[in-house]
Amino acid sequence: MIKKQVKRRIAEFARTYKAAKNDETKLLLVALFVEDAFGIVLSDDDIHEKNFGTHHAIENFVLEKLHLE
Repeated sequence: MIKKQVKRRIAEFARTYKAAKNDETKLLLVALFVEDAFGIVLSDDDIHEKNFGTHHAIENFVLEKLHLE
């Protein structure tokens, strides 16, 4: 998978998922998406606002984990 594909999949996800009512639920939804879409196994420490709080943070996290940065 290349950077362009990663960014496209994250953008598609951001457009299609419904916003959750609380921050914990939002983080879990993003974490499940990242694991499923990119095959990344996340630790509890990975599921944090700094990694999943913004579109840009998600991109950076995934690209780093996939060694595509």
